[in-house]
Amino acid sequence: MQRFHTPVLCAGGALIASLLSFGPAPAQQQDPNKALAALQAQITELESKVESCQEFMQQQAAAGKELTEALARSEAEGFTAGINPRSREVLLEGLRTQAKAMQSVDSKEPSKDTSRRQGRRRDR
Repeated sequence: MQRFHTPVLCAGGALIASLLSFGPAPAQQQDPNKALAALQAQITELESKVESCQEFMQQQAAAGKELTEALARSEAEGFTAGINPRSREVLLEGLRTQAKAMQSVDSKEPSKDTSRRQGRRRDR
């Protein structure tokens, strides 16, 4: 009985493989005008998305500028004085870096500040 199943399974597999090897029926050609209209609609949608992204980036740049000014006012009014002033200086430095990144709308590479002392404790 098992000898009978093996040739039948092989023949069935060969039949399925031959049917699949021909692939799907060729698709009918689309109307070029319809395809062009669809592509133009996609372009219009993408242009509106790019414009909204550019507006957002401009708003972020303006917010970064305001943040930089607020940090300068805060420091001028004595934010870094008091207990543990170094932690406040580090906080201001981080916020300044964020503000600078927010303002770098046109630059391709973010500038890296290598003068920071990361992971080092103050000499006691």
